[in-house]
Amino acid sequence: MKPRDIALKELKSSGYIFKRSGGNHDIFYNAEYNSTIPLKRHDFNENDLRYIRREIKQNQNK
Repeated sequence: MKPRDIALKELKSSGYIFKRSGGNHDIFYNAEYNSTIPLKRHDFNENDLRYIRREIKQNQNK
């Protein structure tokens, strides 16, 4: 499974929904935490996946 697919799965399981497309990113929003997370469309790698996981964890602990 590609890192971007894993990130999409984790975002959706954490309650984030697709909000809109940006220039090179897709923006996901969670109303419960009132937070947005940008998800790169190109050149997505393991470091980007770690960033997504860290942002999800930080928003859940607020």
